[in-house]
Amino acid sequence: MEGFGGAPRFLAYPRAFTVQSGTDAVLSCQIMGDPQPSILWEKDKNAIEPSGRFHMESKGDLYSLLVSCATPKDSGLYVCRAKNSVGETYAATMLRVEPAERRGEEGCSGSVAPAFLIAPSSLRVCRGEDVMFTCRVSGQPCPVLEWEKDGHKLSELFESSHFAVGQKPEDWHFLKLFSARPQDGGVYVCRARSGSQEALAAAVLLVEPRALPDGLPNGCPPADGAEALVERQRWRRHAAGRRLAPETWVPNGVVPARVPGAKAFAVSAGKHAKFRCYVTGKPKPEIIWQKDGEPLAPGRRHLIYEDREGYFILKVLYCKPQDQGLYMCTASNTAGQTLSAVQLQVKEHRLRFQVQLADVEVAEREDAVLECQVPLETIPTSWYLEDRELQPSHKYVMEEQGVVRRLTIRDARIDDDGIYLCQMKDKGRSIAEVSVRGVIAKRLPRKLDVMEGENAVFCVETRDVVEGSCWSRDGLQLRESPRTVLKSFGRTHLLVLVHVTRQDAGIISFTVGESQTSSQLRVKCVKHDPPSAPVAAEMSVVETNTALLTWCPAPDSHLRPASHYLLERREVAGGEWVQCLATDLPSSVRVLGDSVPREADYCFRISAANKHGRSSPVEFPGSVHLAPAARVERGLQDAWVRDGEDGQFSLELSAAVRGSWFLNGARLPEEDTGGRWSVQRHGMEHSLLIRGARLVDSGAQVTFVSGAVRDSAILHVQAPQVRIAPVSEAERLRNVPAGMPVLLECQVSTPDAPVCWLKDGKAVPLDDVMAVQAEGCVRRLLLRSACPSDTGVYTCDTGDDAVSFVVTVTEVPVRIISSNEEAPHTYMAGQRVELWCQLSRPAAPVRWYKDGEEVEVGQSLVLEQEGPRCKLVLPCAQTQDTGEFVCDAGGDSAFYTITVAEEPVRIVSSNEGASHAYMAGQRVELWCQLSRPAAPVHWYKDGEEVEASESLVLEQEGLQCQLVLPCARPQDTGEFVCDAGGDSVFYTVTVAAEVPVRIVSSNKEASHSYVVGQRVELWCQLSRPVSPVRWYKDGKEVEVGERLVLEQEGLQCRLVLPCARIQDTGEFLCNASDASVSYSILVTEPPVRILQPPQRSLELLVQAPGCVELRCELSVPDAPVHWFKDGLEVDETDNLQLLVEGAWRCLFIPRSSAEDAGEYICETKDEAVSFDVKVSEPPVRILQPCRPVPVMTVSPGETVTLCCELSRADTPVCWAKEGVRLEAGGGLVLEEEGVHRRLLIPAAQAEHSGKYTCDTANDTVTFTIQVLDPLVRILEKDVLPTHRRCQAMEDLVLEVQLSHTHGEVKWYKDGEKLQDTGRVRLEEDGVRRSLVILGATGKDAGEYLCDTGDDSIVFFITVEVPRVVEIIMELQNLTVLEGEDATFKCLVSPEDVAVTWQLNGQPVVPSERLLVTRSGLCHSLTLRQCQTGDAGTVTANAEGLVSTARLSVQEAQVLFVRKLQDVVAEEQGDVCLEVEVSHEAAEVQWLKQGILLQPGSKYQLRESGRRHTLTICCLGPADRGTYRCESLHDRTQAKLHVEPRKVSIRTPLTDVETFEKETATFHLELSHPGVTGVWTRDGIRVKPSSTCRISATGCGHSLTLERLTLEDSGTVTFTADTLRCSAHLRVREPPVTMVRVPRDLGVPETGVASFECELSRPNAEVKWFKDGQELRPGPNCRIYSAGRRRILQLSRCELSDAGSYTCDAGDCQASAVLHVQERQVHIVQELQDVQVREGDNAVFTCEVSHGDVKGEWFRDGEKIKLSSTVKIRQEGTRHFLLFCGVRPEDQGLIRFTARTVTSEASLQVEALPIRIVKPLRDKTVLARHKATLECTVSHARGRVRWLRGDTEIFAGDKYEICNLDCYRTLIIHRVGPEDEDSYTCDAFDDRSTARLLVEGS
Repeated sequence: MEGFGGAPRFLAYPRAFTVQSGTDAVLSCQIMGDPQPSILWEKDKNAIEPSGRFHMESKGDLYSLLVSCATPKDSGLYVCRAKNSVGETYAATMLRVEPAERRGEEGCSGSVAPAFLIAPSSLRVCRGEDVMFTCRVSGQPCPVLEWEKDGHKLSELFESSHFAVGQKPEDWHFLKLFSARPQDGGVYVCRARSGSQEALAAAVLLVEPRALPDGLPNGCPPADGAEALVERQRWRRHAAGRRLAPETWVPNGVVPARVPGAKAFAVSAGKHAKFRCYVTGKPKPEIIWQKDGEPLAPGRRHLIYEDREGYFILKVLYCKPQDQGLYMCTASNTAGQTLSAVQLQVKEHRLRFQVQLADVEVAEREDAVLECQVPLETIPTSWYLEDRELQPSHKYVMEEQGVVRRLTIRDARIDDDGIYLCQMKDKGRSIAEVSVRGVIAKRLPRKLDVMEGENAVFCVETRDVVEGSCWSRDGLQLRESPRTVLKSFGRTHLLVLVHVTRQDAGIISFTVGESQTSSQLRVKCVKHDPPSAPVAAEMSVVETNTALLTWCPAPDSHLRPASHYLLERREVAGGEWVQCLATDLPSSVRVLGDSVPREADYCFRISAANKHGRSSPVEFPGSVHLAPAARVERGLQDAWVRDGEDGQFSLELSAAVRGSWFLNGARLPEEDTGGRWSVQRHGMEHSLLIRGARLVDSGAQVTFVSGAVRDSAILHVQAPQVRIAPVSEAERLRNVPAGMPVLLECQVSTPDAPVCWLKDGKAVPLDDVMAVQAEGCVRRLLLRSACPSDTGVYTCDTGDDAVSFVVTVTEVPVRIISSNEEAPHTYMAGQRVELWCQLSRPAAPVRWYKDGEEVEVGQSLVLEQEGPRCKLVLPCAQTQDTGEFVCDAGGDSAFYTITVAEEPVRIVSSNEGASHAYMAGQRVELWCQLSRPAAPVHWYKDGEEVEASESLVLEQEGLQCQLVLPCARPQDTGEFVCDAGGDSVFYTVTVAAEVPVRIVSSNKEASHSYVVGQRVELWCQLSRPVSPVRWYKDGKEVEVGERLVLEQEGLQCRLVLPCARIQDTGEFLCNASDASVSYSILVTEPPVRILQPPQRSLELLVQAPGCVELRCELSVPDAPVHWFKDGLEVDETDNLQLLVEGAWRCLFIPRSSAEDAGEYICETKDEAVSFDVKVSEPPVRILQPCRPVPVMTVSPGETVTLCCELSRADTPVCWAKEGVRLEAGGGLVLEEEGVHRRLLIPAAQAEHSGKYTCDTANDTVTFTIQVLDPLVRILEKDVLPTHRRCQAMEDLVLEVQLSHTHGEVKWYKDGEKLQDTGRVRLEEDGVRRSLVILGATGKDAGEYLCDTGDDSIVFFITVEVPRVVEIIMELQNLTVLEGEDATFKCLVSPEDVAVTWQLNGQPVVPSERLLVTRSGLCHSLTLRQCQTGDAGTVTANAEGLVSTARLSVQEAQVLFVRKLQDVVAEEQGDVCLEVEVSHEAAEVQWLKQGILLQPGSKYQLRESGRRHTLTICCLGPADRGTYRCESLHDRTQAKLHVEPRKVSIRTPLTDVETFEKETATFHLELSHPGVTGVWTRDGIRVKPSSTCRISATGCGHSLTLERLTLEDSGTVTFTADTLRCSAHLRVREPPVTMVRVPRDLGVPETGVASFECELSRPNAEVKWFKDGQELRPGPNCRIYSAGRRRILQLSRCELSDAGSYTCDAGDCQASAVLHVQERQVHIVQELQDVQVREGDNAVFTCEVSHGDVKGEWFRDGEKIKLSSTVKIRQEGTRHFLLFCGVRPEDQGLIRFTARTVTSEASLQVEALPIRIVKPLRDKTVLARHKATLECTVSHARGRVRWLRGDTEIFAGDKYEICNLDCYRTLIIHRVGPEDEDSYTCDAFDDRSTARLLVEGS
């Protein structure tokens, strides 16, 4: 393929710029060329090679050179050269690299990111101290460091003499601040830059205004520096606000001469007051805020901070009346001082709270209660926590009781600390502060707003220095990092988030212990404006097919720089703007014709953009004509076709241009009259179709030429394919007997076509047996005499087609005529075994197998074959010869089951019948004599096989076997079995020992809870009499007395407490030598009940000063009680007496008062009764004036006096007016004088009129005052114009004049009251009242009323609005395809404009095709299913305004939406070819190989909507070829490939398992019907018979076998064509049934039990189970069979053998139950009590009635285990327990248990006396030191007591007593002279005394 393109051109040139040393520089340009150019960069005429610092990149047509870590040496002239095969160009630019500010980078090489090896540390200093931040940084190139404070450079904040920045050796850097000031506190950030990389580290500085306390280097309380640091963050939350205070500007070094006068500022109660001052100066001034001369500190309600604009702010939150005063801001620095002041007034609402909220302080986790009172019960209130309204919840409990409003804060936490408000709706507020006292003294703010990129500072103060604090965000713990600073200074804890991002937002929490405080961090994005639009946009079209576009950046580009420019284009004829280029070059760009999709006139516009958005676009003036240069996108490809087929060539260009086709140099016209070829063009795709190519056309060259584009390809024509006619399946599958001839035949499509015959893929050898024949179109292969080796697949191959034949040559199978298979083959070892069979053919090969493996001939196995007879001989059979032998003759087999057995071993004699009862230590010898020497035997004990050891010897000599126990032990008792395989003997061995005592029964399990005084009785019954029995309580032996009685009668022991006491509670233990039992006793006092009064809650009404007497009668006379009043315990006073009178308890108040009212509770330990005492005062009456009081009428300005006389002088009264409580002030005076109460109004006004009430709670008097008020009249009503007209957008002013200045008016419009808003203003000026409406509109027309209450006037206003009709959006030209809808739209204002439509000058009449619609301002006309005749002009007329557009209708082309696809199908099947066209009812035609197809039985043509299908039925090889579908405007084609039929298995055979005489059916399904198959069983073909049916229906094939036998088991196979499928048939015997089932049995213990069942078949196997567990043969369990009988025999049955036994034969099972009757065991000799001295041995002996019974030993209820000091043995019926070297702790109740019988005895150990081995020694110690006295006792268990003189010493703060092993120590702390004395260690059996002397005072 040849290609022609263009030389490289620069669309955008690299621009010159300057960079700092160490940063990256990027040179970029845009280049276009075809072929793609190669790029070379040069610097100073030297080529640049890619290296470590120079990187070259290309993205499309954008090329760039990256210079990393530029240095001054990189400055120079850079040239970019672009070159391809057409031409070359270049562009140059200048790069300038300025050296960095810091020196020393010349020595750095390489590139390593900067990193802080040591970060600066946070500091806390006092005012005036120097501060030094140091850090160590690494990186290459050497990093450059910059310091900043709170986001500002240091030079912007500090004078140069206040700080110093420097560097030390080894990469150390420092920042030093001289004489630190409080305003120096903040967050300091150090940035380290190296090249394009950066690292940062932060530290916090706190500056305390005063010296730190001694010994606290970090500065514990207070934390003023931290307070200032956090307050400076407050401006983030309060950046906006009104300027309330005057501003003062102070030049550097100038001090104003005077303070400006203070202005007044008023704020409503509960609102915020904000003051701000703007102060400048250097150094930065220090700001102090004062109120009434006192400095203000930041707190809950005082915020002090500096905002972003530089204003210093004081904000007073939720102002209270006490916040009134003079606020002053004082600014000072070293150059001078200035101040500004403002007077704050706090206005209270007229409707106030009767009782205000009070501040509350509670401990953490306590409840906080806030309470206030409103004037009226009906006034609703709301509760607020600062600016958040609270809702009722479990946390916040809100109560309303009359006028009382209460808020309870449950479980107060640190975050509940704050300002709470109770607000009456639209009325006053009450404010209180809640302080939560806990570990955290100062909590976090509730929220903190920070701008993105700023620092967020959080500060928490704790009451004490704590450890283990934790900062977290959204539940995740924060760790120290470069952007996260965590620091604690004593009680101050700081968290600083440096340069926060949106991801840092969340809930910030500080946790210490169980206390936590949280704050919501909100990060606000900094608003960035997009860049401004570029200017001076110009277009140059000097060059052909090129546009040079130039522009200039916006004048403010330095403020909002653009990162890149976006260029868009649009065709002048219309269309959308399309982005065509993005460049970072801010000057010019060249647009070539190759960059546009098609030839047209284009206009361009450009906009500037950055990451924050893009500017508005600026359009270049004029337009340019651009045409793309075509190039080959997809070239021509050589075409390979068969003779007579069509050849197609196509290529695709980059632009839509015309071209010419050439065939062997001759130009082909676009339209061929002969129809030999066809030339088509669709968009940018060109195609040539050569119909019916011939062999002579092979090698022809096809060429396409279009301008500079040329491309060629070759047409290759091949001879037609040779096809083979279909051969039937019966001919292709050939089964031939051996010796018969085989003829294979097929027919080819051409007579002279050569073929090749293959067998199993290899060429067929031609010889006397095999010959090849050819006759016309017939080809044959002849096998004259077939043999089995000729079996295989034969193929006739023509090269283009092939057919295969499957030939199977079979021989007559060998049969076994007769054999001795059915004879019995059971032999004894040594006998001769002979197996033989007779074959159907002599000398046929056979194979012999044993157990599946082929046998090997040897001396022990001989194979013989004479003629048809085969024989296997075993001259001397061995037991290992047992197994299954098989004689396999290929198609038949014979099976022989051989059993070779040895004679069983029998036990001839034994000493089984002798007595085997022994005493412990005797020799035990068990023997038996076998029938055969050296026979293996196994010995078992209690079912487990024994192992030989020193204590058990196994011997065998000849026929004699022997088991010997040299020294019998009690544990050797049991059943021994000698098992010789077929015979067994059983020996029952008993080794006896002494029987222990046990406790048979007791009342231990009974309830032992008693009340004081009840009788307690504990008893137990022993297995035999034991003396003595000991009783213990809590580990100590009890003493008999009047309060405790011990009794013993026969076997029963008893402990009795006649009268239980509280101290009797505890654990009692009865120890009977070998056994013990414990009892837990609980003795409680009787409950104390309140008998009188019977009610538990009483109400008592008392009138002061009467007495109060509360009485209760108790059930226990001496029981104590407690009296409470309102939850607090009361104490006796002169006026409150607590009396006790026997069982009565009395509370007596001689003189009651209102303070004595409340709830009184008398409480015992079990019950309580409450008395609600209500004390009422005598009613207070108003004596004067007499009622009713006449109405008082006064004139304005007069003094009004209201006076009342009360019955009691000390009674408060409440004055109210119209239900609103009155307070002194605001023109009211309240006076009290004895019993007189007065209300004075010095100067009555109209608002003082009303009803006044004086209320004493019991009496009320009402005064009515009427202040005469002159009527307010509207003057000159008659001359005022009441009907007014105004133009729209003019200001409307309505004005009236009143009779006097104090009159109030109300303005109404159409009955609705007007309020003073932005557009509506209500103005007052003396007696004038005005209503001003700014910018009147039509909605302002109507009726206006001015009402003074006494007079009114009505104005009628009309607003004239001119009608303006405007077409907002004109009609647009439309071009649609035929059949599509066309909709014209225009926007017309206003909505009620009437729009008329015309089509080609004729009015439009709405119809089904013409639809006129309107929606708001939008008017539309829709033409449905446009036809070519509808083209014309559409006009819309809007009340004289006209908009016109053109409608163009193009004829619709029939195109293929979905084209044909190549299809592969099988022979004899159907195939469907489908296309979809662009329009319905379009006509298409179908062709094959260029021949038009007609519908018929072969071809079926259908259409459905836009879908068209061609169905080809019953495919054959002749249907192969190319099929084409054509319309008038388009065509599509595809190839059809027909493959031979491939038969597959859809449903395979499945295995079948059934029983004898049943029926089995095998079924499979193939993919095609009519396929012939063969069924075989074990390789032998199955033929239909009376027991065998073969059927085939459609695709399904079945084989049914009836009356099955066991010999029918095998493999069933189906073979068809080349397919093969197999399954297994398994025929089993019928299920086994039980003829006789086992029966339930009952046997005595040690007896024999036999279960027997009879089966239906003798060879069935069974398994025996006991309670679900399978049984195995053993010494006591024999399992055997006799014919059809199956027997289970159990010998020496035990109790554990009882249960359900099951015989399972697989198909059936049966069960029976065995009952074992237990032997009665009793104790022959009981245990005896033993008393020994410590260190001696103790032996217990117990004898039971049977020697084979096992026993267990217990001590105090716990089982005794064997150890080095504890021995247990049994000798026959006697059981022994031995304690070696007893100790005192070994004593207790010993119990022996054998089954259900027990025997008990006690073990008493006489302890050895405790001696003091090493006595005390006199000691002298210094005063206020520790004294230690120590001695050593003879035994570690020795208990001692310490005495000082004769007084016993107990452990406490003064004395410490230690017992470690045998050491006994007394430690005396802080000894003094008074501690001198004799100290004794008393060991009860021995004692030692020493003297303690104390020196010093």
